[in-house]
Amino acid sequence: MTKDPAEEFQLGTEELGSDKMELAAKSFERAHAADKTNAEYMSYYGLCAALQWGRIGKAITLCTKAIKIDFERADFYLNLGRVYLESGNKKGAVTVFKKGLGIDSEHKGLHDILISMGIKEEALLPFLSRAHPLNKRLGIFFKRRLPSLLSSKGPKKAQKNKD
Repeated sequence: MTKDPAEEFQLGTEELGSDKMELAAKSFERAHAADKTNAEYMSYYGLCAALQWGRIGKAITLCTKAIKIDFERADFYLNLGRVYLESGNKKGAVTVFKKGLGIDSEHKGLHDILISMGIKEEALLPFLSRAHPLNKRLGIFFKRRLPSLLSSKGPKKAQKNKD
């Protein structure tokens, strides 16, 4: 018996969270096959197609199309960036992750992956190098005294409610 695409997607997210990549990929594939217009199904199917089966071209197409449909979902940028990482395109991945942070500056997944890659925040004074003493001292000051200023470089956009 075939499940509803929403049920397949929910099952896929649970399997992905449990690191059951093959099962997650198959669930996302079924959800996408049942509803090819749903950006969420596209994005997560694309991610798993790359990670599980190495289908990089298909994954990039799906993840990019999902962002074109709904460009305000930071998770979609995370998924596309992870596909780029899987393909060996670190520079492209970092660019996509930073675009995602432009959508949601507090997205934990995007921050975590950039930190794991060794990517640091931009310099406070971009016309000076990160190593310049003024940038270092200002960075230390703001981190200690005004952390909320650095963690929210722009207004956080609310995600659309898709009930």
